[in-house]
Amino acid sequence: MVSWLSILQEFQVDEPAPTNPEGYVPALEPKPKAILFDVYGTLVCPRAGDLDEQAKLASGEESFIATAERFGFSEEMGLKWHKWFFQAIKAEHKEQERKGIVPAEVLVDRIWAEMIARAGGDPTVSPPRMLAAYRELIANPVRPFSGAAEALAKLKGKGIMLGLASNSQFYTLPILGKVLDIKPEKFFDAELTFLSFRLGFSKPSPYFFRLIRTRALYLGLRPEEVLVVGNDCENDVLPATAHGLQALLFWGDAQSVRLGRTAGKGPMVTNYEALLKTFAM
Repeated sequence: MVSWLSILQEFQVDEPAPTNPEGYVPALEPKPKAILFDVYGTLVCPRAGDLDEQAKLASGEESFIATAERFGFSEEMGLKWHKWFFQAIKAEHKEQERKGIVPAEVLVDRIWAEMIARAGGDPTVSPPRMLAAYRELIANPVRPFSGAAEALAKLKGKGIMLGLASNSQFYTLPILGKVLDIKPEKFFDAELTFLSFRLGFSKPSPYFFRLIRTRALYLGLRPEEVLVVGNDCENDVLPATAHGLQALLFWGDAQSVRLGRTAGKGPMVTNYEALLKTFAM
């Protein structure tokens, strides 16, 4: 069976997204020994956001139709998939909420396996992960934020531990690697990589950040020596600081930033050059 990763070759990476040129440089004390980055809206600029953002809008009929036709199904089936997909996410969230898991994360490839079966398809001929990734790449193309890859390389060169704290799916890391032109496993410490699809719950769940805090302590880091960088105040900044971690709001552009009820208050960084200057202070 052909690996789903082959589908990445059908898509080109657009030019980096420009960031806010204002070079606000926040002071961080103590200087972080580890940085955990959000992915969507922070390292990469998305069209639609992560799966939770897409589910809120229940949009993108065209992406399901295109996926159906690309893999030998009808336009009508694509429209059904669009309906079934978001229904499945909503049902899973409701079921897990009754168990006290809020917000829960789904396994998107499992949803696709069920939808292919309902369509009378053969998952060995139409692998769920291939269809899931193809649909994601059409519905939510991403491009790197200017300077992101270079900043990661320089921070790692300074001996700072790098990780991820992202609402994500199985395709997130490979897409991130393609878009930034890096090998994620060489940049991000496995013990500091927190991806929601592996956990069963997503940000801003307190369990997500409790896990980060606990892992930091296990690794010999004080919580305040861990910095979370994300574009969403509600999902990244507030829950991180509530658990004693440092946090920076990444305000790369007006499209991606999510201010929530904080109205932009608190430490923020507007581009990756400014983030690097923070560590040169």
